[in-house]
Amino acid sequence: MSIRHQSYPLLLLGVVTPLNIFVALAITVSQHQGDLLAWDQAVLEGIHATKQVELEAIAISLTQLGRGTGILAITVLISLFLAWRKQWRSLIYLVITVLGSGILNQVSKLLFHRDRPALWASPTPEFDFSFPSGHAMLSMTLVIFLVTLIKQGHWRSLFLFGGLIFVVAIGWTRLYLGVHYPSDILGGWALAIAWVMGVSWLSRVNGKL
Repeated sequence: MSIRHQSYPLLLLGVVTPLNIFVALAITVSQHQGDLLAWDQAVLEGIHATKQVELEAIAISLTQLGRGTGILAITVLISLFLAWRKQWRSLIYLVITVLGSGILNQVSKLLFHRDRPALWASPTPEFDFSFPSGHAMLSMTLVIFLVTLIKQGHWRSLFLFGGLIFVVAIGWTRLYLGVHYPSDILGGWALAIAWVMGVSWLSRVNGKL
């Protein structure tokens, strides 16, 4: 049995499943343009009910890590490390995944034209389209990139655990600040996982660190 054939279950779980989740969310969003999804509104209102001055300050500061500039800074640091290790294939993999994720996000936003939430005045308003969340996509892209690149063992488990906390925290800031719907966050996560795992499967760069 070939290595590629053995990896088909990974392809199914890592690419097909999250891609189907994204498509299902995208269809739902398209069918309800201009209308709030009941669960989107319920989650946003529940989070807004926890509003505190201290939490708002934390959310505003933390959300900067998920912006394009924050992700770019992290990507540059990882790129320098990979260049120092002369892991050129992994470096190319990083550039393709991050750049591709950003392009996919912008194309998707223009395709679905979903307006931002307007349930309350956000302290950090955004003026582009909402679905899928760029913060969610880019943060998940970096985390999945690292998890797929690191060999099995304690380091992978550590990065997975820390990465999950990171992406959930970034997602929470977007909801807390009222600039995204929960479906935007889930859609961003799902599309990022499918994209990075698909590139990983095609390039066979798993476990290079």
